[in-house]
Amino acid sequence: MRFRNKMLAITGAVVASFSWGLWHGTVVGQAVTTDPQSVLNSAPQSLKVAGNSYFNKPDTIGSGTSQISNAAQILTGSKGDGVSLTQDGAANTGGAIWSNGKSFNMYKNQRASMWVYIGTNGATPGDGIAFVLQNSSNSAFSGTGESLGVWGVDPRKAGSTTTDLQNSAIQKSWALEFDTGVDQTVPAKNWIVNQTDPNSFDIGQYTANDDGTNPVFNGIGYNPGSGNDDINETIKGEHIASNYPDMNTSYYAYPQAGKFFTGYGGIFNIPQYSYGTYNYFGLAHRGLIRDNSGDRFMSLGNWQHITLDYTAPTDGGNTGTITYSYNDKDATTGAPKPQNNNTYARESIDLSNLDVSESDPNVYWGFTGTTGTNSETSVVAFEQVPGQANVNSTATLTDETKNNATITSGYGVSGNDAVKATYTLNYESGEEDWSNIKSSLNLPANINWNKAEISYPNSTTATKSLSPADISNNKLDVNVDNLNSSNNQAVITLEGTANNVAATSATAVSSFVGDNAITSAKTNSFKITASPFTVSLSPKTIAANANTATTVKGSVSSTDSTVTGSNTTLTATMTAPDGTVTDIAAKDIDLSTTANAAGGYDFTVNIDKVLAGSSTVQVSAKSSSYSASDTATVTGGTVDFGDTSGAMTFETTTLSGSGTQTVPRDESNGAWRLDVDSSLIAGSSWKVTAKTAGMYNDNVPDSELDGALIYKNAAGTTTLNSDDGTVVSSDTTDGTANSTNIASDWTSNSGILLNVNGGAVNGSYTGTIDWTLELAP
Repeated sequence: MRFRNKMLAITGAVVASFSWGLWHGTVVGQAVTTDPQSVLNSAPQSLKVAGNSYFNKPDTIGSGTSQISNAAQILTGSKGDGVSLTQDGAANTGGAIWSNGKSFNMYKNQRASMWVYIGTNGATPGDGIAFVLQNSSNSAFSGTGESLGVWGVDPRKAGSTTTDLQNSAIQKSWALEFDTGVDQTVPAKNWIVNQTDPNSFDIGQYTANDDGTNPVFNGIGYNPGSGNDDINETIKGEHIASNYPDMNTSYYAYPQAGKFFTGYGGIFNIPQYSYGTYNYFGLAHRGLIRDNSGDRFMSLGNWQHITLDYTAPTDGGNTGTITYSYNDKDATTGAPKPQNNNTYARESIDLSNLDVSESDPNVYWGFTGTTGTNSETSVVAFEQVPGQANVNSTATLTDETKNNATITSGYGVSGNDAVKATYTLNYESGEEDWSNIKSSLNLPANINWNKAEISYPNSTTATKSLSPADISNNKLDVNVDNLNSSNNQAVITLEGTANNVAATSATAVSSFVGDNAITSAKTNSFKITASPFTVSLSPKTIAANANTATTVKGSVSSTDSTVTGSNTTLTATMTAPDGTVTDIAAKDIDLSTTANAAGGYDFTVNIDKVLAGSSTVQVSAKSSSYSASDTATVTGGTVDFGDTSGAMTFETTTLSGSGTQTVPRDESNGAWRLDVDSSLIAGSSWKVTAKTAGMYNDNVPDSELDGALIYKNAAGTTTLNSDDGTVVSSDTTDGTANSTNIASDWTSNSGILLNVNGGAVNGSYTGTIDWTLELAP
């Protein structure tokens, strides 16, 4: 199964300052986009969902009396697809999308990554979404509101216990909630149990004074420094947390005196109640992520990224580990964002709770979402999905001049330093190839790239040269072979020279988009300090005709007076259009030892044979501790035959038996044509000549037609022969690439025609015209 999609990255923004929680800021009353299709139209690149058999979006979700219509919608956009789980303004709804089959193997490492958008124009969002692993069905759903479609449903009845919640949850499951509806209502005494909506899950492990003052709502957090996943943290505002929905230990039961409405009675139809103690429930929140100040950080009406990395048990164990990272990529650039102690967490998963084994390891996975009294629009756009291809990518820059030092953020590169960029694509695991990979490289600015290649280190695939001439506006697109377990890595390498200017090159993010997985990588920003030693080629663009000689000119200069032509060494290379690099012989490089008027030293590099197309010549200079280089593009112009309409035929003619008849071309199916394609430099001339050995009878091969092919134009008529080519077209170029049809001005009485003499014999005749295209002197 393959994903087929188009993807791209888009803009979004998070403005925040980090604190002990996630981030702290004030949400202002600014309208956000809540129409699901409009939301998707602003999404980053994502995978194909519509028409993809990998996913299942059932019409109804849940089972039995709790079954409801599925509010989820699969949306299609030009940048990829998405799933809307809930919509702002639609209260008490639920949506779900599941893998069609059990595609999450709990005994293999897996990765899920996606973009999530949650927004509301109401005063309060609600209720949230959940990522779920479950071994129940691909239409599973528990209930709306605080249950988020996966947790148990508070029955609001006499004698209810945590077992009721356990039994009404999605069975054999583990869930990670993104809870935007903060459910922290502790019922007052004498509450009417069955007329009060459940709204207490987020009190968690609840403590308070006897009179209810000083309430504390506790969850369990994670400390990445120590690896301790049993840290007490208070549940405040929107939050992320996980647990097992179908285990009674995931819920806390709290008793409160109240009354249960039983109907109306008496002569005045008075409400009737039974009185007693009834339970309300808190949810045990594990792996808690929240804002320290309780501010909203998810329902901001922008795209935020989530990555879930699952590590399978080893050595026959039965406990996996899942790490979830929130807001870990920039929605505008796609660049990874630094993570702190409270933007990710790690939790263990006891696989026995999902009823899997090494012989039966797979479960369903997907998302649920709900609204209650409050509502929100929630949309998910996928980048990587379990059971397909688990992939990653990296990008590094090294300063080859400075002993291959890694260019970290803010690193200082000297002008003229040799710089290497390395982009590595890794296939970690999966059931499918990472297929149809399109690499869109955003290269660091202020580097003059002169060499590029792609290799597959762990396979027999040969290294392929790439052409630096294909780089435009610091962008290069590269197609990558499918990656899989036997060909699990691709490395794209570029080499170049830092421009000798004072400049800062910003972080550059590149994307790697396949049919079934998307990843990205960034290069760090760095500063360039101009060097006192410079090589300058002039002009930097040279046009010449292919297979002719040309000369590259330039100069070496330095503000250091000790640098001279005598103590400077030059070398040069030429990178062909196909990426092949060839050293230019030292005998073809001439550096003057006499200073020019500007105090520099001129040089020439002779190119004996210019290649067709665009080649890059790099001239490098060294003097003492200095080094520098510069490049020029040499374009070799060509001329060649292009398209033709094919064989030339002549009209069928009745012989007169006397005199000479001129037979025109048969152009009943269109005029005959022959193109000459030229990219020669201005002032170059070309000509086309034609000659023939005559026309011969198709049935009697030795019988030559009594007649001849002729070329006729305003200047006269020439008979074609086998010895001397007759010039039928010529032109002097203006330096622009063009295509010329040499027969464009031919008529029924001009161009190549056929003269038939009186002695011709009836029959069908065939001959060959030899066309020659050459540069005219």
